[in-house]
Amino acid sequence: MNAREKAQQGLDLIKEAILECLKAHPEGLKNSDVADFLALRSDYLGGQKDYLSWSVLGLLLNEKRIYRRGRHYFANSKSS
Repeated sequence: MNAREKAQQGLDLIKEAILECLKAHPEGLKNSDVADFLALRSDYLGGQKDYLSWSVLGLLLNEKRIYRRGRHYFANSKSS
């Protein structure tokens, strides 16, 4: 497996973990909640940004696997 394939496999695993987390919290979660639950907290020069979870949430939104209401994200009932 080359580096690109490894990265894509890792991304797929993170997507699935986020979906599982959202399904377990039907009340919805904020990006910071997702980052906390999955230990994906990131920072830049000491300031928490959580860009990894935010970026993957964006991919899931584009794939229509989740939706957003206000600052909260929810799993679509048909998302796998």
